[in-house]
Amino acid sequence: MKKVNRAFLIIFVPAILVAVGYWAVTARLGVRLELTRLVAAGAGFLAAAGVVYLYRRRKARPRGN
Repeated sequence: MKKVNRAFLIIFVPAILVAVGYWAVTARLGVRLELTRLVAAGAGFLAAAGVVYLYRRRKARPRGN
């Protein structure tokens, strides 16, 4: 497995676990959680991760001799 893929797993797995835990705790407390806000936050996180990935990829291109 590449380091990049492992790094994404290190970030995404805990983020998903926290989101599911947050959702479970609020449901247990009886607080109505809007799923659209949670999905929007997740989409924003994925967009930010994609921007960082593309920026780093562009910066790491080999230079011509």
